Amino acid sequence: MKTTRRALLSATLLALALPGASVAQDKVLRFATWNTDPASIAINQAIATKFEEANPGVKVQIELYGDGFDDKLTAAMGAGDAPDLMYMWNFPAYKDALLPIDDFVARDTAEMNLDDIPAGLLNISKIDGKTYAMPIGFTTQVVFYNKDMFAAAGVAEPAAGWTWADLRAAAAKFRNAETKTYGFAVDAKPDPFDFEQFLWSNGTKYISDDGKMLDGYMNSPEAAEVLDMFADMIKTEEAVALNIGDDTPGSSLFKAGQIAMFQSAMWSKTGIDESGINYGVAPLPAFGDKPVHSVIGASGLSISKDAKDPELAWKFVKFFSTPEAVEMRTNDLPIRSSVAEKMGMATDPIFKPFFDMLAVSNRETNAFLKNPNWGQIQANLALAIEATMVDQGNAKAHLDEAVANSARFLN
Repeated sequence: MKTTRRALLSATLLALALPGASVAQDKVLRFATWNTDPASIAINQAIATKFEEANPGVKVQIELYGDGFDDKLTAAMGAGDAPDLMYMWNFPAYKDALLPIDDFVARDTAEMNLDDIPAGLLNISKIDGKTYAMPIGFTTQVVFYNKDMFAAAGVAEPAAGWTWADLRAAAAKFRNAETKTYGFAVDAKPDPFDFEQFLWSNGTKYISDDGKMLDGYMNSPEAAEVLDMFADMIKTEEAVALNIGDDTPGSSLFKAGQIAMFQSAMWSKTGIDESGINYGVAPLPAFGDKPVHSVIGASGLSISKDAKDPELAWKFVKFFSTPEAVEMRTNDLPIRSSVAEKMGMATDPIFKPFFDMLAVSNRETNAFLKNPNWGQIQANLALAIEATMVDQGNAKAHLDEAVANSARFLN
């Protein structure tokens, strides 16, 4: 009997020592995010939990890189310890470390119902014909306006199809030197990423589509016209200049009732809501009869080229893009048209302009996706924009200088 027990014990110990004989361990997917606010963190965890429930034996490990996202991600990649999945927006900087997902998308197109995702969002991560992420959220640019100020001044609220001429005519009626009230705000130091939308809407762009030409684009008559228009709005006091001797943000002026209109994006909405002012939202104005085009501020979910299980990582990316998960992401505008309609956003007068702008903003590609040296070129462009606003004109000369100083950065 003792011999039998010893034999059984020995057999058990041997079995436990054999590879694969131990209790199965969860497959772990490491997911790096830049979220810092509790609500966004909780949403991601809820989506991860749903995925785990649908995929027994899988654990999604959310890694909160927070404000130091880029530094931590770069360090992890450099040490050969990259997460399997990560939020992403700067695709040119990271594309060599990311796994193109085109083959996955082609294989699973039918089940993903990609027609439900606007084309402008699907294009945010494409470089040289390769796709490096699925979109997770977005914002377009709009004009917030103070309904009470418009009513008090007897000015008609913005209507569909309005133009920059319409905006300027309305803005002039709010000009009041004594109360320092203006109709609009022009940023002398705008983010060039956002500012390109005005060039697109006026029929030009910063750089050629192949990323090799600036002359005739960045310094084109249409580009100079855009800069000179904003400079003239400062000169005529239709708009207050931001970031010239005063760093008060435009959002603060709008919430304080010192400007009647404020061009911004979804990130300003929460603060405006909290201010309690009575406001409306309008799409961006057009330059005459030219089609308007907004920049799309969007981020995506990418897979590391060193992901331990690329197929499983892609399964999570797909789940993150499902209507169920998109509806859970209440911290972003939904990437799926069906979800926007279900949640009433597509018809809500506050949210509708964001989606209206998205629907017409799929014709252009951001400059930073076209040229690997865009950071250096952009620095020269930013100086030209600021100089034009300070001079209150002379845009062509400043843009010519930016083009000349950037020639060495072209491929």
